[in-house]
Amino acid sequence: MIHCTMEDLLALKDGEGSAWARRHLGECAECRTGFDGLHQRVAGLKALATLNPPRDRWPEVRANLLKERRERRMVRVRWGSLALAASLAGVLSVRAVRQHQADATQTQDLASVVTRSQQLENELSAYDPGSRVMSTAKAAAVAELEDRIAAVDDRLNQNRELPTDNRLDLWRERVNLMQGLVNVHVARATYSGM
Repeated sequence: MIHCTMEDLLALKDGEGSAWARRHLGECAECRTGFDGLHQRVAGLKALATLNPPRDRWPEVRANLLKERRERRMVRVRWGSLALAASLAGVLSVRAVRQHQADATQTQDLASVVTRSQQLENELSAYDPGSRVMSTAKAAAVAELEDRIAAVDDRLNQNRELPTDNRLDLWRERVNLMQGLVNVHVARATYSGM
């Protein structure tokens, strides 16, 4: 005997079965048992709880997601901030070392320029320019150099709080003027001695 297939039983359940399948279902106890089992399975499946998450949990899920993103971002920002701070500290320390070296060099230069100025003053006092006779042109040159030296000395005395590089420039100017004054006197003394 030929029995109903699962397709035939499903079609009968939906009310679309063939006339042969309806007549056979009425005559065959085995196919009726299968058909009743099919109804029980469908009823059991319908009785299962739904697994869809409730819609009212979305705000909580979204808040957790945003919190995780913020935490990851903060970790990146912290590491970035640390890297930036380390770079900045490195740059500042290198600049500080270079500035310290430059200041030390300028201080040494300033000390050497001041020492050279004192040496030139000692040379001038050794020539005793007051006891020598000069031409008018030479006397005018000496007077102009001495006036310029006095002006530089005034600027040095008035601006004691100047940065080291500005003071260094003034002292260099003074040394150059003093060297010119020494040259004028030495040339005159050499000329007179001939």
